[in-house]
Amino acid sequence: MIGSKGKNIDLEGLLKGLKCHSSMDLNGIRVKSVTADSRQVGPGALFVAVPGTVVDGRTFIQDAVNKGCVAVLAEQGCKVGEMHRVPLIQVQDSREALGRISATFFGNPGGKMKVIGITGTNGKTTCTYLLESVIKAGGGNPGVIGTVNYRYAGKEIPSSMTTPEPVFLQGLLQEMLDAGVTHIIMEVSSHALDQKRHAGLLFDVALFTNLSRDHLDYHKDMKSYFTIKSQLFTEGLKKMGLRSSVNRQPVRII
Repeated sequence: MIGSKGKNIDLEGLLKGLKCHSSMDLNGIRVKSVTADSRQVGPGALFVAVPGTVVDGRTFIQDAVNKGCVAVLAEQGCKVGEMHRVPLIQVQDSREALGRISATFFGNPGGKMKVIGITGTNGKTTCTYLLESVIKAGGGNPGVIGTVNYRYAGKEIPSSMTTPEPVFLQGLLQEMLDAGVTHIIMEVSSHALDQKRHAGLLFDVALFTNLSRDHLDYHKDMKSYFTIKSQLFTEGLKKMGLRSSVNRQPVRII
């Protein structure tokens, strides 16, 4: 797992700031990895059972326990028997919790760099290349997370998705920070915003390119699509963060 080697984090510390309830005492439990994929569970893992759109992570809780996870985090109402032998931590939103826990697990690397988030139907990738060139010309050391690849300090990683899942994302940010990256340029897809993959990461700058009829198989209608996109600006910016738009025409969703 990217960036997780050698980690041994106090579970209670990982959960600090989250509204949660545990079925057992968490004192003394140490976490070596965090994952929402039961296939990646090993001894010392915290397994986050996320109800996905295709596969429900809650059906793999027993498998995660059998593989040695030290605790399971799931949404309220998830019921497991005594046979699970590990604490069940319940939260209101497991996706948001996964993002925030992942950021804490890796030491909140995004808070130590300037982070630029780009959303919109088209033009996100083009903007990453333009900003990458500008930052390099200004003496910065940019890292890019996007559709084509994830690249920094002369290294390129094939992109599995435009905006990675939280654990991979935060581990990647940590590796970028360790490599001397000063600025993160990140494509933020509407799917990622809806699934809260960015939870635990705040942006210094948010850039909006445009909105056209795409991904409506997922978002159902343009109003829903726009509402999700707008979350980057309404919820994802730091207090003094900057908002910008490539298309200066006003956006109206009726």
